[in-house]
Amino acid sequence: MSEQLLRVVAVVPSLNPDEKLKTVVSGLLEKGFFKILLVDDGSAETHKHRFQECVALDERVELLVHPVNRGKGAAMKTAFAYILKNFPKCEGAVTVDGDAQHDPEDCRRCAEKMIAKDCVVLGVRDFSGENVPAKSRMGNRITSLVFRLFCGMKLSDTQTGLRAFPIDILSQMVKTKGDRYEYETQMLLDFKSLKIPYTEEKIRTVYIEENQTSHFRVIKDSFRIYKMIFAHFFKYLATSFASYILEFSIVSALTVLINNTTGWEPLTVTTVTYLCARAVSSVFNFFMNQKVVFQAKCSMKQSLWKYYTLCIPLAALGLAFNLAGVGGAVWLDFLPPAVEDYVNLIIHPLVQILMFLFTFTVQREWVYKTDNKYKFKRREQKKKNNKK
Repeated sequence: MSEQLLRVVAVVPSLNPDEKLKTVVSGLLEKGFFKILLVDDGSAETHKHRFQECVALDERVELLVHPVNRGKGAAMKTAFAYILKNFPKCEGAVTVDGDAQHDPEDCRRCAEKMIAKDCVVLGVRDFSGENVPAKSRMGNRITSLVFRLFCGMKLSDTQTGLRAFPIDILSQMVKTKGDRYEYETQMLLDFKSLKIPYTEEKIRTVYIEENQTSHFRVIKDSFRIYKMIFAHFFKYLATSFASYILEFSIVSALTVLINNTTGWEPLTVTTVTYLCARAVSSVFNFFMNQKVVFQAKCSMKQSLWKYYTLCIPLAALGLAFNLAGVGGAVWLDFLPPAVEDYVNLIIHPLVQILMFLFTFTVQREWVYKTDNKYKFKRREQKKKNNKK
């Protein structure tokens, strides 16, 4: 039995458990966890005795109760807050599902790795096995891909409930948004935005009765989860569209004005209108992304110079694409003269679409990247815990 493991709390949130809960608790006790913290998340009276059976096993088992169902996330927060108040000098906590789908040995390994690495450990399953239900395999693949594309995080198992947290990280996990299954997704997003260190540990893939005992609500809980993942992207889409409307409106107004008052060539009109419109729309786009889309945890001065370091070359590239498109249309001479004067209004939106996804990734990962001074202050939190 690891002496370090004696200072780790196992947290088991449960709703309407069956006989498997006792198996889970017994396994955790055997592996040497010094405290097993059960959370009854508003279970029906017919299931209450399952918790009492577990409490009777050993004095190390404690029970916290929600009078009504509040969700898995709320249950975990209740447990984390209890640990911070009553065991502030322990090493940390491991969250374990109460349906016996986490092997006690895997729980032990995740806890010991958490202590050794001093970071969050995610127990990740192998979804390639034949025993994995098709909906679980497909769900994880889709969510992992979405996380990588839209959040910039490479995760093997986005839905794992086996997670080990150092004690100082728990103070932030109590603040993490969400009360139900989306809470575990928001945790992962907080790891990135607050620069909380994490790693993965491979665990056994266990599915009992094809996971039929899960309380996951496919429609409601999936909507909550994907709403969090896509939040930045949809906001970025909306602000980019607003910026584009502003830019295209300026381009259109200037094009009409210039064509009606001068005899400039199409390439000259394209250059002048594009540069004027981009100068105005870039200011609007920067402030919307800083305050609304990414809600950046970085200084405005720092993100401003990064934004224009990106924006100016992209504006030059966009201008080159616009000129190439307009020049090609004029050279091919397949448009009526009345349309040819306004061909830039056709080329402009096509160029913007090409540059859209590229700029989202760069702005998320570099322009509005969290400053070190905004990341979770682990050292300060550890000092607070040691004083308690």
